[in-house]
Amino acid sequence: MRSKFQDTKARHPMINYRGSEASRIDNLTDAVFGIAITLLIFNLENPNSFETLLQFTQTLPAFLISIAFIVLIWKEHLNFSRIYAFNDAWLLVINTFFIGLVIFYVYPLRFLTIFLTNFFFGSHVDLGLSAAEIPDLMIYYGSIATALYLLLFMFHLRAWRIREKLGLNDFEQWFTKRQLTRLSIMFAVPLASVIVVLSFKGQSIAWAAILGGMTYNLYVPGMVIWSKRYRKAEQKFS
Repeated sequence: MRSKFQDTKARHPMINYRGSEASRIDNLTDAVFGIAITLLIFNLENPNSFETLLQFTQTLPAFLISIAFIVLIWKEHLNFSRIYAFNDAWLLVINTFFIGLVIFYVYPLRFLTIFLTNFFFGSHVDLGLSAAEIPDLMIYYGSIATALYLLLFMFHLRAWRIREKLGLNDFEQWFTKRQLTRLSIMFAVPLASVIVVLSFKGQSIAWAAILGGMTYNLYVPGMVIWSKRYRKAEQKFS
């Protein structure tokens, strides 16, 4: 799957794509992502009546959203491997923590997406989750999301530190720094959400959940500003 995606994805003319072939650690990472999606499927109950079939159908939006989030993280790892394609001890350590967290990401992601589809679409999928536990779920999810994107940040930081060894050209060095900025936004937002929830949890469970959820809206201005600055600076190289 990784090789087919690499063949079809557009290539930037000023980037040397060193990862033409997937390494063994890339194959292992892909297998873990496959297991993560499999765990989502196995968590679905087999419908044995029309009523349970309807309940099963109500989980479809949450299931699709969960897969989309997992694929986004997989693409981050794929894009890194396509461009840099190196292996050293530090990268192996970071990748080990990364694939471990991918598995732990599945369950809070599933809980959160089902809760959100219940809330926004009026579905009635039983979660066994009380209102008092919602802030804890948000803390759990936000912590793992923060850790995943922090590790992706560390992937790129490692590439930046050995840029001379990798032979990164001027554009690739600039590109790597811009990815570090983008990934800083990606892990800072869920971290901010966790801090907000922890700050308000002792005062009001409802406000902790509401404000913690609204914190994720920071992604919109953050990524818009980053994208505009990226495109403007990229034109200078073009």
